[in-house]
Amino acid sequence: MLVAIIAGAVVCGVSLTAGLAVRTRLARSPMAGVPVAGPGPAGMGPPSVEPASVEPASVESASVESASVEPAGVEPADLAAANRWAPLGRVLLRPDAGVAGLAVWLMLLDALLALVAPWPLMLVVDYALGHHPYPHWLAGLAGLPPVQVAAVAAAAGLAVLAMGSVAGYLVTFLVGTLGERMSARLRAGLVAHVLRAAPPDVTKFALGELTSRVGADAARVSDTVTEIVDTLIPDTAVLAGMTVLTALLDWRLTLVVLGVIPLYALTARLRNRALRPAQRRARARSGELAAVAADLLARIPAVHVFGRAEREVRNYHRASTEAAAAAVTALDAGARFTPATDVLPGLGLAAALVAGTIEVASGRLTVGGLLVFLAYLSSLTTPVRSLARLSSAVARGTASRDRIAELARLPVLQLASGAPPPVSPPRAAVPLPRPGRPGPAIRMEGVSYAHRTGHPVLASASLDVPQGALVCVTGPSGSGKSTLLSLLVRLVDPHAGRITLDGRDIRRIPLPALRDLITLVPQDPWLHTGTIAENIGYGRPEATRAQIRAAAERAGVARFAMALPDGLHTEVGEHGRQLSGGQQRRVAVARALLRDTPVLLLDEPTTGLDPATETRLIDDLLASTAGRTVLLVTHQPQLTARADRVVHVDGGKIVPAVLARSA
Repeated sequence: MLVAIIAGAVVCGVSLTAGLAVRTRLARSPMAGVPVAGPGPAGMGPPSVEPASVEPASVESASVESASVEPAGVEPADLAAANRWAPLGRVLLRPDAGVAGLAVWLMLLDALLALVAPWPLMLVVDYALGHHPYPHWLAGLAGLPPVQVAAVAAAAGLAVLAMGSVAGYLVTFLVGTLGERMSARLRAGLVAHVLRAAPPDVTKFALGELTSRVGADAARVSDTVTEIVDTLIPDTAVLAGMTVLTALLDWRLTLVVLGVIPLYALTARLRNRALRPAQRRARARSGELAAVAADLLARIPAVHVFGRAEREVRNYHRASTEAAAAAVTALDAGARFTPATDVLPGLGLAAALVAGTIEVASGRLTVGGLLVFLAYLSSLTTPVRSLARLSSAVARGTASRDRIAELARLPVLQLASGAPPPVSPPRAAVPLPRPGRPGPAIRMEGVSYAHRTGHPVLASASLDVPQGALVCVTGPSGSGKSTLLSLLVRLVDPHAGRITLDGRDIRRIPLPALRDLITLVPQDPWLHTGTIAENIGYGRPEATRAQIRAAAERAGVARFAMALPDGLHTEVGEHGRQLSGGQQRRVAVARALLRDTPVLLLDEPTTGLDPATETRLIDDLLASTAGRTVLLVTHQPQLTARADRVVHVDGGKIVPAVLARSA
């Protein structure tokens, strides 16, 4: 036994030393090894390499390998399939398996030290004061007076307590760090998946709802996994160890105490049955509240203009009170069982006190053994309460887990594969002309698409765009002009028919390669928080300062930017709101011109511009896109008069009309 104690002390020392070493490494760099999504948008910082020339991409030169982009964080497929906590925990902890294994080992070590802690008390009561014969491995203490035995027992108890305190600190730090790393990976994985998902499916969720799921729900899921690891393993180990040790002391007394366990199981089952649906409702209401807030704060000017502040306050108050009421209901569903879980340990202690007195009186148990038994029962309250709280935390986390799993199940835009597309067999691919020659020909064959079933926007529509042609698209509002451009860049896929670039079905082209061929300038400029230069360079991260400045000149951005205090370094604000509508559109056009792709899609690019700026922008656009294939949605006579072809979209059909280009 003495050899085992010495060996155990050595193992404790080595384990704590290893834990401190890992703690030091993680404290210096907590997120080391956590994947990131990649470089941010291009800015005006000094480039490391000045590219000599940038050639437009082509279908044939685009590498298939570019279709494979490593997602940051957790794979969404793993999240969508993990409908139980055990597989989900393995998925989230797998990248940090070494640290997690060390944390679990230290948990078990801490539990073992907690089980050892009461035994010095038995040494003093039974052997120093009760004069029971010492076991052979403690024979060296037989000649010592009681005070010295008590001193030895106190020193041993303090050593156990000190090692347990260090182990507990390491467990707290390592598990907490694991939780933050899991949260970072989970959020990154969800954001990466949402950014690769089909936009129509993503837009079914309100922005505030998406924010709630990616933020609060992801954090709650990682917190739940952390709490399961930090509670279930050590507390189960402590309870199992207590059961074994108390059975060795007196199995009859142990059976009396174990009679309380079925009552615990019944209480937990009843609590979870009420708590899980309540938590689902609470998380749903919280998501709805976030959606209401995001929608309201995004249209504050409209609230002022139409004088709807009081109504909006009432609407928000109603959503807020509904969320609060659902949260209180969920709180009550778990808290109402707290008195029962608090009383049950006392019931076990009372039964043990009576039965223990009988055992001591019969001589089957020593006084020291009874004190150790009662010490275990007194400390039983902590793990039992922790396990009771864990079931509530799991119920809350389950609601969040289901919400992020729903997000993870969103279908992604399919990359190119060897299998033929579902509609129409592919024709033989025709290589694109080399740089400097006209852009690719675009052909739409019997394309149909509907945002809602039974309401087609395009119905068996066909269109031929020759190589390097400028085609203007006209038609009434809502006729499908913007949808046509979205189909060409594969923000959505047709329900029937196919679209080709130089004879190659665009669904057989890797998405990154297709995006290198086509640039879209939508009606909404899609600006992000940052400077004017960063927004222009967003579509081409390797662009140099000179290239960004040249694009700004061609799009008319430089004219208004030079009047700003920071020029191209001026911050545009959230969604570009620090700029006027016309300025935002010019920045979007400059971003498209900088990409210099063979195909350019423009959706009402001159909206909001004064006549002089409009004329300059049209001249610059036509000069910059010479030789490119351009589809331009517009109603401006200046543009339609200079187009190679004008087509009209209405009633789900595309009707071509040829106009001569003016000189």
